[in-house]
Amino acid sequence: MKKIWIGIATAAIVMGIGTAAYAANTNNDADSRFKFFEQMLPYARQMHPNFSDKQIEEMYNNCHGGNGPQRMMNNNAQMRGGMMGF
Repeated sequence: MKKIWIGIATAAIVMGIGTAAYAANTNNDADSRFKFFEQMLPYARQMHPNFSDKQIEEMYNNCHGGNGPQRMMNNNAQMRGGMMGF
């Protein structure tokens, strides 16, 4: 019985440490958003060849909540009713 409790406690500690490490690495600061934007920019240029870099950045900010309404990627609660909002 003692071995079972030690195993459960060990698993809980390992999962707690793993969760803390994951949370520390998934920060939402400006540096991580800028790094992601830099990685995404070549693909966005391919998808939207007529857009300037400034237009792509504005679209990215609108979708990811940089300065926009955070509708597409970060705030799915607004889209509960489906695509048309019904």
